[in-house]
Amino acid sequence: MNIKKAGLAALVALALLTSVAMPAVAQSGFELADRSVSVNSDTESVYLEVTNTSGDAVNYTVYGISDGLSTEVDAGTISSADENDTARQEFGANATAYDEYRILVTEDASDSDEESADNIEIGTTVNQANGGGIFGSFGGGGLFTATNAIIAFALFGVTYVAGLWDPVKERLGS
Repeated sequence: MNIKKAGLAALVALALLTSVAMPAVAQSGFELADRSVSVNSDTESVYLEVTNTSGDAVNYTVYGISDGLSTEVDAGTISSADENDTARQEFGANATAYDEYRILVTEDASDSDEESADNIEIGTTVNQANGGGIFGSFGGGGLFTATNAIIAFALFGVTYVAGLWDPVKERLGS
């Protein structure tokens, strides 16, 4: 009688363990990409591009990493990209809170098919100029920068010495 109880207890324990373990496995899915990118004060956003997915959408999870500690900052799905098509998802970067971002892309394990992708790219978008537009200050971006002024002055000097301004000088009467 004790053997039957022990066998029944083992069977119940096995059923309980598999029922608890199976949902955890079903949620994670097969890993398609796992990459980290560094961010700094010039980083505007972090992006995920998926090209030519098969099946349905793929899942992503974005982690912010600071001092070796990882914090989940976003999660979701990126829609299926047809053949020769790319789906893109951008996430605002917070360089004061995080040193880098890690993006994990997995196939959706909640359905019966398996997703894949021809290419998964993870990167950053940076600010191109610090302001000012065309008439930016000498410290920032724009057309009128200190470097561009030096180049323009040097070009004018070389063309003046080479005599390219002689017709202009003649018309002005000098």
